[in-house]
Amino acid sequence: MSNIYIIVKYGIKELFEIFRDTSIGILDLQTVDCILQASDIFPTLGKLKKLYLWGSYTSHFDIQLPASLNLLSLQRGECSSEWLCSLLIKLCELGHPVICELWGIVVQSRREYCGTDFNIHVSDLRSKLLECDMSNIYIIVKYGSKELFEIFRETSIGILDLQTVDCILQASDIFPTLCKLKKLYLWGSYTGHCDIQPPASLNLLILQRGECSSEWLCSLLIKLCELGHPVICELWYFVVQSRGEDCGTDSNIHIHNMRSKLLACDMSNIAIIVNNGKKELFEIFRDTSIGILGLQTADCILQASYILPTLSKLEKLYLWGSHMGHFVIRLPASLQCIILQTGEWSSEWLYSLLISLSALDHPVECQLWDFVVHSREEDCGTDSNIHVSDLRSKLLACDMSNIEILVTHGSKELFEIFRDTSIGILDLQTVDCILQASDIFFHSR
Repeated sequence: MSNIYIIVKYGIKELFEIFRDTSIGILDLQTVDCILQASDIFPTLGKLKKLYLWGSYTSHFDIQLPASLNLLSLQRGECSSEWLCSLLIKLCELGHPVICELWGIVVQSRREYCGTDFNIHVSDLRSKLLECDMSNIYIIVKYGSKELFEIFRETSIGILDLQTVDCILQASDIFPTLCKLKKLYLWGSYTGHCDIQPPASLNLLILQRGECSSEWLCSLLIKLCELGHPVICELWYFVVQSRGEDCGTDSNIHIHNMRSKLLACDMSNIAIIVNNGKKELFEIFRDTSIGILGLQTADCILQASYILPTLSKLEKLYLWGSHMGHFVIRLPASLQCIILQTGEWSSEWLYSLLISLSALDHPVECQLWDFVVHSREEDCGTDSNIHVSDLRSKLLACDMSNIEILVTHGSKELFEIFRDTSIGILDLQTVDCILQASDIFFHSR
């Protein structure tokens, strides 16, 4: 029954007894009464992966969750801090990674509860939660409040995903207390200065979807540099507003000052990965000391090509996407490793890339992971073949002894490019690679 998504609005014990011991994969309970009626059978659902809950809850969460659960989604309603604390404790006790989604759930304020005994009980639960290992819990919040984020204060949450700007504002006070937080996902639109203080433990920041001013992004990068350890910053569908949208002379002066401060930072610990980037984004990186840059589309590579020569401390460059024609990017002199991750290229593109690497005149590693080289038949026209032949002659004249080539998935077309070259080091990571390359071994100088 793993393919069956069961939604129940009004359920009774007789209904839920039918589900006992079955292999239901997804269960969606839309009222509090449903959850109470179903609570006895939860431990018997040995294949339940996703559980959706709706409604309002107070007091203790005393349901025994199935050990198979990997997603708990609180859809819409409200709950007491006691109920949410005890739920999180139960999730920790599962002992494996679990996603906890908080969509439209509101945590009631302490003032809504009366009595000293209640406050003592909540305090005891908070103490128990602080002792739990929450590194396996991935918390996603769409609508959050101070009361919600106070529950997370000083806990060992490992992953936090905040889906609105308001969430981030509400959570900002507790960020420095999350001493085990490794991954932080942000969504939304931002202007002005970035006032977020990332926790010292952070090693991955993902900007998912939205837009920001150049001032905001500059100040965020400065804060990441101040952490003083390696951090990956991924920019997925984030748009940097053009300078024209930042109005006024004062704004331009402020942005110039932020840029100057960023240029003075040591960004060698920051790995920047860009999925959709425009000139406005890459202009922020111009002349900085970024150590690692990943460009996930061919368009990103084109947009970034103008600033690559200015990245004088860039050591690793990751490329994705499909590439035809000539490799025309001027690589920074500091480059030590280029990693071609996933995509396809023409033989012309690879020839010209290898020539560019040879021109760096120092040891460089070129890693070829899941790239496909087009066959000669796919490179159309006599002129194209003549051009490829000229590039091949030029490559054969290059000193490639400084180039270490690592291949994970290779083909005959790829290894034919290496035939008769002066490659110094070749690292073949699969048996298939060795078989594909065997014909050219005795032809490598």
